[in-house]
Amino acid sequence: MQQINFKKERDLGQTLEAASIFIKQHFFNILKPTLIVVIIPLVLGALLMASGMKEMFGSQQYINSTDAFFNYMINMLSSYGLIMIAYVLGYVVIIGYIKLYASGVENITLNDLLPIVKSKAIFLTISSIALVIVIYIGLILCVLPGIYLSVVLVHFYAVAIIEDAGFGESWKRCFYLIKDNWWSTFGLYFVTYLISFGIMILAYIPMYAIMGMQMFKASSENDPTAMFESMSNMAYFLPIYYLIGLVITILWAVVSTLRYYSLVENKDGSGEKELINQL
Repeated sequence: MQQINFKKERDLGQTLEAASIFIKQHFFNILKPTLIVVIIPLVLGALLMASGMKEMFGSQQYINSTDAFFNYMINMLSSYGLIMIAYVLGYVVIIGYIKLYASGVENITLNDLLPIVKSKAIFLTISSIALVIVIYIGLILCVLPGIYLSVVLVHFYAVAIIEDAGFGESWKRCFYLIKDNWWSTFGLYFVTYLISFGIMILAYIPMYAIMGMQMFKASSENDPTAMFESMSNMAYFLPIYYLIGLVITILWAVVSTLRYYSLVENKDGSGEKELINQL
C-alpha cells in the first residue's frame, strides 16, 4: 500500500492524485467510524425533513394555512440543524483520521478518534454557525467577499483539529495560510466542486428520473393531487441523498486537509523540519 505523505507541498494535480489514492486505500476505514458517529443525527434529520415534505406536498392545507406552513418551517429548521451537526461530526472524524494517519498512527479505529470528536464536536458546531453567518453576509453584501471567505475558511476545520486551535487562532491562521495562495486554492476547490457535482448528478439520476416520470404522468392527466403526491414521494429519497452527501464530504475533507498541509509546508516548512530532525 502506497503511503501518502500529507506534510508535503503539492500543486492542484498532485493534490487530487494524492486524494484519489488515499480515498481508495482508506475509504471504508474512514466511512465506518464516520457512519457510527453521524448516523443518528443524520437519519433523524433526514426523516424529520422527509416527514415535513411529505405532509406539506401531500396535503393542500399548506396552501391556505399560515399556521401549518409556519410549523413546516420549524420542522425544516430542526431537521437542517440535525443534518448540520451530522456533517460537522463527519468532518471531525475524517480530519481526525487524517491527523492520526499523518502522525504515523496505524490501524486507526473509532476508539482512537473519539477523543478528537469529544474535544471538537461542540466547538466546531458552534463555530460552523458563526462561519456560515459571516460567509452569507459576505455573499449578500457583494457576492465576492463571500466567495473569498469561503475559500479562506475551508481550512478552519483542519486548523482547529490538527493544530488544536481556538476560534480566534484558527480564524487568523486561515488568513495567514491563504495569503498569496488564494487563486491556486480557489482553482483546486473549483475542480473539486466539479468532480463532486458530477458524482451527485450520477447518483441522483435515478431519483429525479422516477420523480420526473411521476410528475409528467400527473401533468398529462391534469391531476393536481397526483402532482402533489409525486412531489411528496421525493421525501423517501432524502436519507439516501444525505448519505451520498456524506461520501462527497469525505472527498472535500481529504482534499481540503491535503491543501492545508500543503499551505503549512509553503509557509512554515514544518514537514521538512520534522524530516531533518529525524535524520
